[in-house]
Amino acid sequence: MEFTRVGSVKDFEDGVLYDYTVADKHVIVVRNGKRFYAMRNACTHAGYFITPGSLYGERIHCPAHGAWFRLEDGAALDGPAADPLEMYHVHVEGQDVLVAPPN
Repeated sequence: MEFTRVGSVKDFEDGVLYDYTVADKHVIVVRNGKRFYAMRNACTHAGYFITPGSLYGERIHCPAHGAWFRLEDGAALDGPAADPLEMYHVHVEGQDVLVAPPN
C-alpha cells in the first residue's frame, strides 16, 4: 500500500472537508477531533464533488443534492445517494497525515 503525504496535523482545522489528490483521484480528508478520515470526493448519487460540503457531528452532507453519509464508514444515510462513499486509508506518522487508496 502506497501512502501519500497530504499535510501536517496542524494544517487541518477540525470539521473542515479538504480536497487532495491521491493516486490521481480527488479525496476528502477531514479531521474530527483527534481522528482523521479520508474518502473519495465524489457523491455516489451523481458524482459531484462533496467539497465544500460540511461535517455535522459524524455525518457528511453533500451540497449538490442533499445526500448524507456516515463519517466512520461512508455509508449512505439519506438519499438521493444509496451507495457508500469509497473509503481511503489514513495514517498519522509523527505530524504527517498520510493517505492511501483502498486495496
